[in-house]
Order: sequence, then structure tokens, then C-alpha cells
Amino acid sequence: MNKLFLSSQVQDYEKAYFDQGNLDKDLMLKAAEITAEYIIKNTDNKKFICICGPGNNGGDGCYVGIYLSNKGFDVKIVEALEAKTKSSLCIEAFNEAHSEDLVYQISILNNIDTDEVIVDAIFGTNLKGALDQNMIDLIKIINSYKEIFSIDIPSGIHPDTGVPCEAYVEANKTISFIGRKLGLSLNEGKISAGEKHFHSLNLEMEKDIKEIAKSYQFIDVKDLLIQRLPISHKGNHGRLMVIGGDDNMGGAAILASETALKSGSGLVSLLTQKIHLKASLIRNPEVMAIDSDSHEEPVAAMSNQDVFVCGPGLSSSSWSKSMLTKLINHLNKNMGAVVFDAGALRILAKDFLSTHNIKSSIVLTPHPGEAADLLGITIKEVQLDRINAAKKIATQYKATVILKGAGSIVTDGSEVYICDEGGPELATGGTGDILAGLVGSLIAQGLSANNASLLAVATHGLAGKEFKDICGENGLAASELIPLIRKILNNK
Repeated sequence: MNKLFLSSQVQDYEKAYFDQGNLDKDLMLKAAEITAEYIIKNTDNKKFICICGPGNNGGDGCYVGIYLSNKGFDVKIVEALEAKTKSSLCIEAFNEAHSEDLVYQISILNNIDTDEVIVDAIFGTNLKGALDQNMIDLIKIINSYKEIFSIDIPSGIHPDTGVPCEAYVEANKTISFIGRKLGLSLNEGKISAGEKHFHSLNLEMEKDIKEIAKSYQFIDVKDLLIQRLPISHKGNHGRLMVIGGDDNMGGAAILASETALKSGSGLVSLLTQKIHLKASLIRNPEVMAIDSDSHEEPVAAMSNQDVFVCGPGLSSSSWSKSMLTKLINHLNKNMGAVVFDAGALRILAKDFLSTHNIKSSIVLTPHPGEAADLLGITIKEVQLDRINAAKKIATQYKATVILKGAGSIVTDGSEVYICDEGGPELATGGTGDILAGLVGSLIAQGLSANNASLLAVATHGLAGKEFKDICGENGLAASELIPLIRKILNNK
């Protein structure tokens, strides 16, 4: 796992380092050398255009260009914001670049072959405010080039939230220093960075400073799954019930129950509308499909269950509300972990149902729209501060929260984890139902709510990547994730 920091934390750490008598220029030159060598190793191109802003990030870019030029490469350094006041280090760097005749007017970008390599050093972590039209146009020109390296963070991306300005650089590779920036794991920041590379510059910020969050991949959590004993039986691997599937919404609950079954739950049942029983039995005869109206009280069907997944295929109907209310009443009196997803989250938000008396662990799996409902704010407000949004929901509901999206967040309200797995291939109906079923299944098999969430999110994201590697980014049907998830969990 990698520790992630706010840009202000990195800046404060740098300041403390310089206050000890270390020279800021020495650190800048070191970063420039490492950046230039990284670029040389990762491209066959011999021609570079370094586009530099007025801050220290621009100074980094200038020295990268000077280093590359001294190595014999064709280098042009372009001043991106000529009218802005430069930092003292940036002034010094540009003076050296001028003395070596490396500085060109920005207009050259319209006349140069886009096969040349762009080095983006405009803003770094000092992005403030909206972009003017000239900068928007410049970023569009930059993105027309085939190879782009960004220093610290792609220009136009907020370093703490990953939220983009009116335009942002779409880098192939991004190199950052001292402390990994939080914004490179969230929102468009995750997508725009391309391949990420980090160098500490031999400083120990990760050791000295408490992180805001940790980023992780499947490899970091793959050993969380509890191994089966040779003498185990179905009862050892958990009894799980999916509750969902309102009128015209049966597929979601069937997907969740199938995922639970094929990811290792010992016994899986589905409590749903009568109209969906046949479809479930045809697709998965191993899942015990139960008509919610066949019991005098649906609670009777809930007895002896270890875990519930409630919400896939629920709506705002009286039936959906009744099922959720009865489940909460059951959990207030009986043990049983629960995953609330999809329609259940909407009902919790709008009907103000309390979950505070539930005896066992709770997991909520909102996408940004559902998170906005739970918090009574807008989706934009959620995305502008995804970490605090997730933490507030976790605190409010005393739950582990999975806030889905680019850089899915897992938090119990205290520790925060951001998953690096997954991408736009997962942006299709039903993938959330798969995730909910997987979280529930892993809890049923003995994992804590937090560990189950960590492993489920990473496995789900990696399954999406494997689909993309096989078939491409478009056209994923959610059910196609299930055999990939089973394969991943079995290390096959």
C-alpha cells in the first residue's frame, strides 16, 4: 500500500526540510535529473518540448529541459504564463535556459510535429482557480501530442481532489516526488496521470508524516481471503441471503446472489418477488429462491442467516420499503452482518430509517448519487471531497463505506483506503450488484466488514481490468465479471 498526502502536507514538509539548512535549488536539480532520466528510459524519442509555468514546477521543467539538452537531445523550453510573476527558483531556471538558447515562444506549438514529447510543468500542485481561455486552448494543443510526461500532477487537475478544471492534460506518464499526491488517485486525477512513478528524493515523508489515505491494489490484499480447511463443509463458509428484486428489477438481485454463490459462500438464498423465482432457479438452481409473500412474515426466512445483502433491485415501492424495514427490525434483535446497496440506500436516505441499533457490522456501497442522498448534498459536492463524504457517511451510519467511482474509497470513518484497480470498463449496469454480492460473500466466509470491502473492491476492479485486456474497454456485461472474480479469488 502507498501513503497519500495533501499538497499542503508536502509543501510543509519541504519547508521544514529547507529550514534545516538544506538548499531548495539542490532538491530541484535532483528532481530534474531523476525526471529527465525517467523520461529517457521511457521513450525512444529524441525531441522534447518542456512547457513551463511560473512556479517551482516550471523551474523543475526548465532544469529537465537543460539536463536533456546537455545529454544531446533536441529541446525547446516554452514559457506557458509569461505575464505571471515567477518564483525565485523559476527565474533562475529560466535565466539558465535563456543562456543556452533553449527558450522559445509558445506559438511554436502550432508548427511542430506532434510526434515530439511534451514535458508538462505548468502548475504542479500550485493550481489555483479557474483556467482562462488561453490556458484551455494551450492544454488542448498539448493533448494533441502523442507522448506527454507530467511533473508532479497533470496540469488542470486539483492535487488534493483529482477534480479537473475546464481542461486538463492527459498524460501518458506522471512522475511525482517526496509524497504521493492524493489527487492522483481520485476522480479525473486517476485517469489523467497515466502510468504513475514516484521518487522520494531520499526524504522520509512517508515515515515522518501521517497520511490522509492509503492507495492499494489487489496484490496488497489478496492474502486476506480465509483458506478452506480440508475437512470444511458448507456451513463453515457462511449463510447469505440477498433481499431484493422488485417488479421489473429482478436481475439485480439474481446477479448479487450468483456472485455470492460463485465467490465462495456456503449457502445462498434469495428473498424476492414471486415473479423472479423461475428466472433465479433456471440460472442458479443452487440458490434457494424464496417468495417473499409465501411466508406469513418474511422475517421467518431471515432466521439463521449470517449475512444479508439488501438493496439490489429495490425501488421506492411499498414492497421494497417493507422488506428493508423488516430486515432492520430483524437485525435490531438478531446477529447478522448486512450490506446495504442501491435501492436500500435511497430508502434509508429518504425515509430516515435508523440503523443505529443493528447488532452486527454494516457496509454501505453508494455511488456518488446515492452518497449525495445519504448526506443531503449534491453529487458535485460529493465529488469535490470524496474522502470526507465517505467518512461522514461511515460516521453517520456507524458503518464501513465503499464510495464507488474513479478511485473507489473504503473507510470505516477513521482509516481511508483508495483502490487503484478498475476503470471505465465497469461503467455499466449491474456491476454494483456484483460488488455488493461479493462483499457479502467475503463477510460470510469470515472476513471483517473492512477487510471484505477492501478485498471485494480490489477483486472487482481487477476483474474489470482482465475483461478489458481480453475484450477491450467497451461492452462489458456485468455477469461476465463473475467467472473472472472466481478465477482471481482462486489465484488461477
